[in-house]
Amino acid sequence: MRLLELLFTFMVGVILISSVIGVVFDRPILISYAYSDSMSPTIEKGDLFFINPFSKGDVGDIIVFKMNNEWTVHRVYAKDIDGYITKGDNNVATDQQEGKNPKITKENIIGTVITLGGKPVKVPGAGNYIQELSRKGSNLYIAIALLITGAILMTTGGEKKRRKKRRKYIKVKFKTLYAITSSLILVTLLISMMFSWGTLTFSYSSTLAGGQREGWYLPGSTFEENLTIKNRAIYPFMYFVEAKGNRVEIVSEKSFRLSGGEEKTITVKVNVPEETKVYGEKIEIYSYLPILPERVIVKLYSKSPYFPFVAYAAEASIFLILLYFAIGAGSEDIIRYRVHRSRIFDKLKGSVRL
Repeated sequence: MRLLELLFTFMVGVILISSVIGVVFDRPILISYAYSDSMSPTIEKGDLFFINPFSKGDVGDIIVFKMNNEWTVHRVYAKDIDGYITKGDNNVATDQQEGKNPKITKENIIGTVITLGGKPVKVPGAGNYIQELSRKGSNLYIAIALLITGAILMTTGGEKKRRKKRRKYIKVKFKTLYAITSSLILVTLLISMMFSWGTLTFSYSSTLAGGQREGWYLPGSTFEENLTIKNRAIYPFMYFVEAKGNRVEIVSEKSFRLSGGEEKTITVKVNVPEETKVYGEKIEIYSYLPILPERVIVKLYSKSPYFPFVAYAAEASIFLILLYFAIGAGSEDIIRYRVHRSRIFDKLKGSVRL
């Protein structure tokens, strides 16, 4: 039994850690799901499947790869020296037909779908729930939920539990309560930063009547727009601004620090498209508490906007672990509540005994 408990704890730890990494880097690690019908009926839309990250696949295998900046799960149709030709089981043509997409190289493949008896191991429909959770801005919340779940499972999984006819006590151990409390501290830290993220938007028109009204510009021209960012908190933040799309370029500072209540104006340059219509542009704002050196935050942000959170969580976790050992507490029960059975229930139970 002890071996099974250790194996279960190890498996939970591996899945949780890989899931958190996947959420942070926005890429599948061990599990993913289909968001289209291109692999139907082998893998239906919304089916969750499992990935072998150590395999690059061969002809006939189902691989997970990046194509057109999207993660795709298709079967290897053929291969040559330049790479793989892929095709969805439900598609008529290959992904590379008529030069529509380049051949898939091994560098773009993150693994193969695990199969049993030639059929994918999958959980039908489970991906639909993940898709609902994975809307914009919720990636961090998924990672937080995984961290809390892991803290509870990792601190309670090794305890021996004997099932009795009836439970006399409800017990909570110190290490379990400490793990949950520590996770909530990390949640507070991360959410305080996440809430300060935002998006600046503005719109304009590409029209032959450019210049006749404010916000009207000639097709193919350029103009500059000033946008203001204000730190509404009472403590300082490190800010990063990022333009979305290829029509906008930030010409002022892309990273800076603002004290509480301070504001800053940034300037963006817009290339007006030739097609005449109304356009909307977005500037994403990411902010972080300066509890790490600024150069470290800048380097981490360059890898991923979520990567500084990993450093914050690691830093806070090390502190909380050291504090746990400094306290010197063990696995003793700190909450122990006795459950009293109703005497009426006992009498009723005795009256029907044969």
